Amino acid sequence: MPMARKSARAAAVQMVFENMLGGDGGEETLRGLIEFTPEEDDQQYIDGILTGVESNAEAIDKTIEAALKGWTIDRISKVDLAVLRVAVYELCYARQTPDAVIINEAVALAQRYDVPTAGKFVNGVLATLLKSRDAGAGD
Repeated sequence: MPMARKSARAAAVQMVFENMLGGDGGEETLRGLIEFTPEEDDQQYIDGILTGVESNAEAIDKTIEAALKGWTIDRISKVDLAVLRVAVYELCYARQTPDAVIINEAVALAQRYDVPTAGKFVNGVLATLLKSRDAGAGD
């Protein structure tokens, strides 16, 4: 269900954003954020993203910082940071979705929830991350 997965990814970004602002991201919040009722696999996906981002927060932020050119993580808008955290988690830990899909959806989410130019920024950070990840992989 590609459409449901896009909505689930958007919900995950919104929940990560809420958590960054001190919210608890509970089930009631999730119901208020999303425009669809998640199927069980989508709910598992959202829960997995939230748990994964939280469990790996320090490493994810270090990965983001390493991919920044002329920026610090503190200068990134909270919206873009939430998008990047979800994308980096998926790119580096979950590895279930093709990289191009993750990046395209991250760009679209940044453009949707932040300013239109945010997509270029997010794309640049993720492209830099992929280059360094793939250069070090040796697969």
